[in-house]
Amino acid sequence: MPDYSAKFHDLITRLQVVLSEIDYAQKSCLQAGRMECMLLNYLHKTNAPANMNELARVLNVSHSRVTRIMDNLVAKHLVTRQPSEEDRRCWFALITEKGNKIAKNSLQTVVDQQTRILKKLPEKDIDTLFKHFKAYVEKYEEILKETYVEI
Repeated sequence: MPDYSAKFHDLITRLQVVLSEIDYAQKSCLQAGRMECMLLNYLHKTNAPANMNELARVLNVSHSRVTRIMDNLVAKHLVTRQPSEEDRRCWFALITEKGNKIAKNSLQTVVDQQTRILKKLPEKDIDTLFKHFKAYVEKYEEILKETYVEI
């Protein structure tokens, strides 16, 4: 079998560039900043309070960085902080109605983009493409977990 490693690397690099391109409608989320948008999307998706440890892990950033992100989102009325009832040193992030609206609009834009892309592909190939792409991503995640060293 030929060595596809370099070809996949090039393709993944191109995919990362494509995914980082932001449609105009998504800019409402990203006006808050990339990490802020990721945090909003996470809180919207989980629809539950999240503690700072969880957010630091999900965003793969330090606790101090999560605090700064939270400060920005609280100031913009997109997230609120709620103290833990068990531990007064612990706080939970809760997305506000305004934050939910921004995250929902951002997600809808991404879904609309994917719909437009899929319409340009032969219908008979979409299921196969999805299965293979899913398998590739799952294996990629496995490798990342094997090589991830927690600091």
